[in-house]
Amino acid sequence: MNELEQFYEKLNKSDYDHRSSHDINSELQKISTILNEKKDYKTLEISELERQAFSITKSFNKVEDSDKGTINGLSWKMSGTQTFEDGSTGSLYWPDVRNLKNDDFQYFENRYKTCENLYAKTEFGLLMYFGTQTAYSKHIDFKKSLFKDLFDLSQYYLNKAKKPDDKNHYILDYYTTFKNAFLIAYKSKLIEELEQIVKSVSETHNGWDIRMDGTLRVLIDLSSLTSEYFKVFKDKVDYNKILLKNKQGAEEIEKNHIWGAIYVTNANIEIAKKTNKQIDSFLEYKAELYLKLSDDAEKGGNMAAVTFTENALRIYQQVKNKERVTEVEKKYSEQRGKFKLATIRQDFPKEHTDKITQNIKETVSAVNENDIIHYLIITPWYNKIESIKLMANDTKKRSLLKSLFSSSILDKYGNTIDTFNTEEEKDAFNFWQSYGYNFQIGTQTMYQFFIEAFKAGKISYNSILMYLEQTWFNEPIIRNYNGEAFGILPIDLIKPGIKRMFIELDSFYADNDYELDYVTIVDSLVLKIETLIRNFCEKIGIATFKTRQKGNDKLVMEKLLDDLLADVKSSDINHTGFDEEDRIFIKYVLSEKAGLNLRNQVAHGLMDINEYSLDNIIVILSIILKISKYSFTKK
Repeated sequence: MNELEQFYEKLNKSDYDHRSSHDINSELQKISTILNEKKDYKTLEISELERQAFSITKSFNKVEDSDKGTINGLSWKMSGTQTFEDGSTGSLYWPDVRNLKNDDFQYFENRYKTCENLYAKTEFGLLMYFGTQTAYSKHIDFKKSLFKDLFDLSQYYLNKAKKPDDKNHYILDYYTTFKNAFLIAYKSKLIEELEQIVKSVSETHNGWDIRMDGTLRVLIDLSSLTSEYFKVFKDKVDYNKILLKNKQGAEEIEKNHIWGAIYVTNANIEIAKKTNKQIDSFLEYKAELYLKLSDDAEKGGNMAAVTFTENALRIYQQVKNKERVTEVEKKYSEQRGKFKLATIRQDFPKEHTDKITQNIKETVSAVNENDIIHYLIITPWYNKIESIKLMANDTKKRSLLKSLFSSSILDKYGNTIDTFNTEEEKDAFNFWQSYGYNFQIGTQTMYQFFIEAFKAGKISYNSILMYLEQTWFNEPIIRNYNGEAFGILPIDLIKPGIKRMFIELDSFYADNDYELDYVTIVDSLVLKIETLIRNFCEKIGIATFKTRQKGNDKLVMEKLLDDLLADVKSSDINHTGFDEEDRIFIKYVLSEKAGLNLRNQVAHGLMDINEYSLDNIIVILSIILKISKYSFTKK
C-alpha cells in the first residue's frame, strides 16, 4: 500500500469536514513530496489531482470565463501573475480548472463512489456535478445521491453549530452546504427533495433559539432563501411565523449588533413585499436602528452619524410619519455642521521639491511664450490614465477589506451626493480617488510653473490672446435665430475672464496687499467651458440638444455638461478625435462628484469665498487651452 492509498484509508475513517481542509492539503503536500523523492511520478500525478480536488472552489455563482480562469461552477483557489521568458506577463491560476480532462472527472467519479468520508464525498460529487463530463454525472440517480449527501452533511454542520462551545462557526458551513443541496434539487426538479428542504427550513428557522450564536446567519440566510425562491416556498411555509421570528431575533441581536438587526429587518421587508403584507412597521423599526447607530457614532466623533440620520430621515419621509420627519430633520441639521473632515497630508522630501523647482526654473528660462502655452496644453505634470488605472488596481489589491464595502461622497454640508455600491461603481470610485491624488500633485507643479512663467514675463493676456486668435475659437459659428443668420465667435465669451485674470495678477504682484478677485474669474470661465464644449460638438455635427416626453407633449432641451462629455468620447464607432486624457481631466474638474465638480459648485452657488483660488483659475485656463488645440476640416 503506497502513501496515497494509506491517505485514502485514513480519510475514510476520519471525521474530517470543511474545517479540516487545511490539514487535508498539508497531508497531501507531504505525500507528494515523498512520491517525488521516490520518483513515483504516476502516483504523484494522482496525489496532486486529489489535492486539487479539495482546493478547487465549487459554487453555483461561478460562470464560465476563460479569461478569469473559471468554468461553470468551478474556479481556482489562488491567482497571480506569471512572467514568461520573453518578458511578457499573464494570469496564473491554481488549480487551473480549465485544464481538467475527462480522465480527471472519471477519477473524481471513482472517488465519489468509493470515498466513505461524507465531506470528501460531497467535494468529489460537486466536481462531477459541475463538470458534467461523465455519463453518471448526468443521471438523476446521481443527483439524488449527491443531494442526500449534501443534506446529511448540512445537518451534521447544523448540529455542530448548535453546541454552545462551537468556535469554528459551523453555521456558515451549514448554510453553504444546505443551499447547494437545495439548488441541486431545484435545478434538477427533484420534487421529494424540495419538500424535504422546505420542511427543514421551517423547522430550523422557527425552532432556532435566538439567544444562541449563529442567530444572525440562520434568520437571514433561511428567510432570504424563501424570499429569493419565492415560487418554491410561497404556499408551503408560514411567512407570518418567519416574520415574527425574524422580528424577535432582530430585537435580541440589536443588544450587541445593531447592523445585524438591520440586516434581519431588511429580510423581513423583502418578504413582506412579496407576500403583500404591510412594511411600514419594519421600516420604522429600521429607522430607529439607524438613529441608534447615529447616536453611537456621534458620541465617538464619527461623521458617519450624519449619514445614519439621513437614512432614518428618508425612511420616515417614505412612510409619511410627519412627526418623526420634523424631529429627525432637526437632528440632521444640527449634526451635519459638527464634524470636521479628516485631512491626509503627505510631505515630499525637501530634495524632491528643490529638484522640481530647479527643473521648472530651467525650463521656463529656456522656452518662449508659445512653448509655455504648449506646456499648459499637454500638462506633463499629470500621469496618464493607464498609469492611474494601474495605481487604482494596486490600491484595490492592497485594500481588499475596503473593497468589500460601498463608498459614498459627502459634500461640505454633510449631504450624501453620490454612492458607489456595485463592483463597477467601486472600481470607478477607486479610479477617481487615485486620479485625485495624482491631480493634487500635478496641479501643485503646474501652479509653480505658471507663476514662474508669469514672473518671467513669458505668459500674459496678450500671449494667450495671440495664440487663441489662431485657433478655432476665432472661427465663426453660424446660427439661425428666428430665420436670421448670426455668426458667433467662441473667443468672445472667454476674453473678458482671461483678461480679468491677468489684470488681477498684475495688481497683486505690484502690491502684495492687493486682494485678488478670484470669484469673478472662476465663476465666469467655469461656465464658459461648457459653452466651448457645446461649440466643439456643433463643429463636428453632434447634436447639443435632446428630446424628452412630458405627458403627451414632446419637449426639446439643451444637453447638460455630462451629456456633452459623454458625446465627445472618441471610439471606433464615434471618432470625434477628442483626446481622452483631456476629456477625463475636464470631467474630474468640472462635473465628477468624486472630483472638484466645479461646474455644479459654481452654478448652484455652493462655493464659499475661501474655496476660490488661483489653483482653480490656472486649471481652468489649462482646460480652455486644451479645448482650443483642435482643428477641423470639412469632409
